[in-house]
Amino acid sequence: MRGSLSRKFMIRITAILLLITGINLGLDYYEQKNQILQELKEKSRVITGQLLATREFIARNQDRINYDSRGHFEFKGLNPAAVGRGVGEIFNQSTGYHIKQTRLNPRNPGNAPDAFEIKGLQALAQNPSMTEFYGFDEQNGEKVFRYMVPLRVEEYCLQCHGEPAGRPDISGYPREGYRVGDLGGAISLIVPVNNLLAALRHNLLRHLGFFFILLLVILGVVYFLIQRLVTGPLNQLRLAAVRLGEGELDLSFPRLDSSAEIGQLAAQFRRMARQLHDLYTGLEQKVQERTAQLQEANELLERQRQELENANRELTRASEMKSRFLAGMSHEMRTPLTSIIAFSELLLQEVKEENIRQRQNLQEIKASARRLLALIEDLLDLARIEAGRFQLHRELVDLADIFESIDKTLSPLIEANGLGWYWEVEPDVPLMEVDGEKIRRAILNLAHNAVKFTPPGGEVEMRAGFDPGRKEVFIRVADNGMGIEPEELDRVFERFYQAGNSRAHKYGGSGLGLSLARELVELHGGYISVTSKPGEGSTFVIHLPVA
Repeated sequence: MRGSLSRKFMIRITAILLLITGINLGLDYYEQKNQILQELKEKSRVITGQLLATREFIARNQDRINYDSRGHFEFKGLNPAAVGRGVGEIFNQSTGYHIKQTRLNPRNPGNAPDAFEIKGLQALAQNPSMTEFYGFDEQNGEKVFRYMVPLRVEEYCLQCHGEPAGRPDISGYPREGYRVGDLGGAISLIVPVNNLLAALRHNLLRHLGFFFILLLVILGVVYFLIQRLVTGPLNQLRLAAVRLGEGELDLSFPRLDSSAEIGQLAAQFRRMARQLHDLYTGLEQKVQERTAQLQEANELLERQRQELENANRELTRASEMKSRFLAGMSHEMRTPLTSIIAFSELLLQEVKEENIRQRQNLQEIKASARRLLALIEDLLDLARIEAGRFQLHRELVDLADIFESIDKTLSPLIEANGLGWYWEVEPDVPLMEVDGEKIRRAILNLAHNAVKFTPPGGEVEMRAGFDPGRKEVFIRVADNGMGIEPEELDRVFERFYQAGNSRAHKYGGSGLGLSLARELVELHGGYISVTSKPGEGSTFVIHLPVA
């Protein structure tokens, strides 16, 4: 379930305020911690600076300390290291701080460095320009601030720590062989910071408490304002809209003491309610008018449906009568035509060779009868296809056999027209499970058209190939005859349509060959494509799928 609008507002406002408070507290904590660090550094500089000044004062007054008024030398043991150690011990006892002198190879074991001091001495030695080394550390479970300043070798230090290395100095210790500027050690200061950190945490908690109270006050005020100015008026509008949706179109919307936007929204609701009321008052009359118009339209549609149904029945009956008539007439004509062909063949055998005129007439009779018989076969097949009684007798067929049969059928016509003729079945063409006679007739119709519409001297090509990618056999019949106009390409497969009526009258034909070829190919699950350019020829391609 979705939350209320006020809850969504409060969640988002709370998140924003918490984010702002968190950022503010984080920045405040960072500033205070940085301020504490700066104070610790400044205080450490003062303390270590005082010890450095004491050491330098003692170093510069060694002659006064070790020589009496008569010029006799007596080492008093009051060198800078001894004074620094003594001052540090007194300082450590009187304060909570801890200060000492240290170096990597101390003469006094008490000045040996700890891990932090070793790290600081190494850093100071590697970077001569570094003037201080500091950081936070932990000792005995307490947080402390560590501060170190380098002790660089000065001219007055060479008396005890200079060259040659190993020679005892006035105090009896072997010299280190230092030169001016070398790191002779460091002053290390430890400052406890637990009290400072506790004060920082206390201050942070105080700020956090203040911001928490401020957050509660802000959220309370915002919640009150949202309820008063936004969600309350919107809830009143919602209740009014519910009543409006339940059909109370004459209700009066409340006057809302809210913001200008919600007041405008309420005004639009009131305007919408008035419009709905006005629309509803005239709705029934309009519904009655529309109902009457709809009834009239339905009656008109019903009459048109009856008329269309009657027309369809008449068309179906006419189509059936046409199919029966064509089938009956074709069947009745096949017998006499077959007899005419048989008698013409017998007469050709009896007529002597020297009777050229009679033999030509008989051959013309025979050829015309065969053309008429082929036309009748086409009509019968189309009638069977329309009636849904056409059956395929599939068997394994070699296209080479079909091409040879077509070659024998068309060779006389090709020779008579003086055409170039070429056919080929590529070696990779597989045996096909088809109705061989029907595929032969489809190819023959395409080839016969190519021969018929190719002028003397032209060429006709018939080729079969296999496309393994598409798993189909293609049979291409191409000629370089007169071609087909582009606007007629989509109609050449229509029944009884002949491209270019003048050419049709010149070359003859029924207009059924291409239509029947397409029907026979589509019954095998294939299709025929055609490309043609006027004056350059046509190419028909049969595409047959291979299982």
